[in-house]
Amino acid sequence: MAYDLKARIAEAKKTGPNMNEAQAGGDYTPPAAGLARARLVGYFELGTHEEEYEGKKRDREKVDLIFELSGPNHEPRKLDDGTLMPVRITVQETLSFNEKANFFKLFAAMNYAGKATHMAELLGEAFIVEVFHKKSLDGKKVYANLKGPNGYNVKGTTVQDPLTGKPVLIEVAPAITELKAFVWDIADKEMWDSIHISGEYAERKEGDKVVSPARSKNVIQERIMKAKNWTQHPLYASLAAGGATADIPDAETPERSASAQGEAAADPLAALG
Repeated sequence: MAYDLKARIAEAKKTGPNMNEAQAGGDYTPPAAGLARARLVGYFELGTHEEEYEGKKRDREKVDLIFELSGPNHEPRKLDDGTLMPVRITVQETLSFNEKANFFKLFAAMNYAGKATHMAELLGEAFIVEVFHKKSLDGKKVYANLKGPNGYNVKGTTVQDPLTGKPVLIEVAPAITELKAFVWDIADKEMWDSIHISGEYAERKEGDKVVSPARSKNVIQERIMKAKNWTQHPLYASLAAGGATADIPDAETPERSASAQGEAAADPLAALG
């Protein structure tokens, strides 16, 4: 029987990628765009960092929020050992309570029930969020974010049925990710140890060229240790006095590519599964 190439091509068309659509390179695949079910699984106050805005440098308090996505378009991936790897996305913001600040507006949206006074209280809570896609400056990569052109679209899980007009509760899967937080003003050794991630990602090469150097998986602690006010935190002195690592050795913080930074920002908890 002759080999039916056309049939195989038809199968490839049916099951393969649409080659008209750009995809992110490397190991990073952005979460699907559109509405998603989500739970807040990480809240990390990172201290004071210098940033550039409109050509001027300024110091800002920074914070990361990590959401675990679920639902039909964001199913967890099962690894060879059976471990479920959930889809996560990170929000990186300035920690500001100005009424015009993105963080303040995001907290107001997430605190729809009015029961919280601190973002950390919302860990584990369920939301409906919208995922937006944005291309890198060179147009070669696609990154996902929860902030779109008009800000964040984050809501509670009760929606109105368009046919009956009655409220309907959208079920959100329980979080796979262990809830974690670092709250700057109350952080102690136990909280510090709970956010540590051991190991490193191996370097990636294309031929003899290193396209992504080896890097630590411990991105959250290292970001905190890079804060301009880290040495004033009580933890700094207690860690140093106890012989623990309070600073990042220069040899362990190589210059990272933009893509590597984007991937880490997308899911700093990836190493935890």
